[in-house]
Amino acid sequence: MGEPRSVLFVIDVEPDSRKALKRAGGWVGTARAVRYVADLRKRLEDRTHRPVLFNWFLRTDPQIRHMWGHAEAIAEACPYLLRTIEDHGDYCGIHPHLWRRHPGRSEWFNDFVDPAWTEECLGTAIDGFHGILQRSPEACRFGDRWLSQHAVEQLQGAGILYDLTVEPGVPDEPIPDDPHATGRVPDYSSSPRTPYQPSAENFLVPRALESPSGALWMIPLTTSPPVWRWLRRPPHLLRASRTVNVALPSLLVWPHLRSELERPSPVPLTVVIRSGDLENDRHFMSFLRTTDRLARHPGVRQLEFTDPATAIARWQRQ
Repeated sequence: MGEPRSVLFVIDVEPDSRKALKRAGGWVGTARAVRYVADLRKRLEDRTHRPVLFNWFLRTDPQIRHMWGHAEAIAEACPYLLRTIEDHGDYCGIHPHLWRRHPGRSEWFNDFVDPAWTEECLGTAIDGFHGILQRSPEACRFGDRWLSQHAVEQLQGAGILYDLTVEPGVPDEPIPDDPHATGRVPDYSSSPRTPYQPSAENFLVPRALESPSGALWMIPLTTSPPVWRWLRRPPHLLRASRTVNVALPSLLVWPHLRSELERPSPVPLTVVIRSGDLENDRHFMSFLRTTDRLARHPGVRQLEFTDPATAIARWQRQ
């Protein structure tokens, strides 16, 4: 049978809304995520006969600090999440967004071109994480799948060991709900689909020789082969891969996830969800449908739901 396939079930812990944040409440989706992930964990453990770990990537960036007064707001808003993490030994990382408050328009926009702002967002996220868990993070996943060479260098300088931002097969495009963003997300059309250590010149190109322990690993999300898609926004027709985002319609997500469950592979299977999306009933029902199918599929017995360190160690062995 060989070793089981590693699964990284990644949960971006975010407020319900992306831009119109509310100081009162605003974490309904996260409360749902914690409650229903507990049931999913039990079902998966019953099927796999292994402990099931989830990977929670916390928002502790400047936007959270501005809206709730401090970057560690998640600790007060969702104390049940921290208890879940502690009780089950789940993995945690940071999920910084680059939302910046525009003083003239009094609204948020993504500032992708200012390296100093990237550094502040990353530094605030790391400090906030430390304030909550009393340790430094080892993993990062930037919001809106944004990344740059400078940001990767900052991750390496901060001691981050794993990045889970890259979404292979997804071309560059503007942020759909942010007309004032200062740039577009990177073009991942040709990026690697397997874990790799980035070269010094281009973070989307693997290093020729593996670095010693302690170097940054890029762990791409699992994505489908590229398909043509109609969009309501320009360019209206786009050839792109899909992520295994279990909050999206099951009709779109499940066929690809099922194919991954039915083929042996040493490549980590990386599934993602944004906790705030579960505040929306439509996304919530999609989550329930897809995870129910996941838990009932016979291929789940060959999986181990684990953390980035374990997944990379297994990848290196295999």
